[in-house]
Amino acid sequence: QHQQAQSSSTPALASQPQRSAFSNFFSGVLAPLGFGAYHTSIDVRGFRYQFGAGLGITRASSPEGGGETAESLRYVPPNGAYRESIILGQTWCERGDINAIIQRMRDDKFRGDGYHLANRNCNHFSETFAMALIFGNDLLENTSGTQKLDKFPAWVNRLARTGTSMGIDDGNSCDVVAEARAAAGLKGKVGWSLAPSSSQNNGNGASAAKRSQKKELTEKQKAALAKLKKNAR
Repeated sequence: QHQQAQSSSTPALASQPQRSAFSNFFSGVLAPLGFGAYHTSIDVRGFRYQFGAGLGITRASSPEGGGETAESLRYVPPNGAYRESIILGQTWCERGDINAIIQRMRDDKFRGDGYHLANRNCNHFSETFAMALIFGNDLLENTSGTQKLDKFPAWVNRLARTGTSMGIDDGNSCDVVAEARAAAGLKGKVGWSLAPSSSQNNGNGASAAKRSQKKELTEKQKAALAKLKKNAR
């Protein structure tokens, strides 16, 4: 029986500034201040995944060579300009696992009609998808919602996050960590925790009280025995 060896892959983030009548102001004027408009996608296991309005999540073969090669530039959106590719981390997911993650994201909230420029855009997808690929089951252990990809640049989606915080909210804002957990198939599951539960705490408290009581009785017994010995002399 032949068993295929599991291999790792490195999800990469491809970033391109968006150039349109709407985004030229942000990309040209506000980009130096960290408020540019960018389109991103994820390359993993030979395919490029991205999210857009109408089409939802799409997949194409990753360009050979990357960077500013002619093959890579062919994937840049119209009126866009290639900026850079960033290695985000390592994943052990095979193509079957990746397909399952994508299907869960489609079934959840990353549908074509769910696209929103501020609340659910291509950058939200890239970060959520990459977290599911890289962290996987580790997302169960961090329930605080503070887990993040250290190499995912904050400036990529700063404009959208600022818009959401200022009230541009359609009620469907992307919760990256929670949705990455769902995408990884961990929704409704509970991870191991080193912190004792309240019932355990109560139990430990009761045990401590019993131990204390037992110790107290033992001291009384010793005192009684000492008194008996004294009277016997």
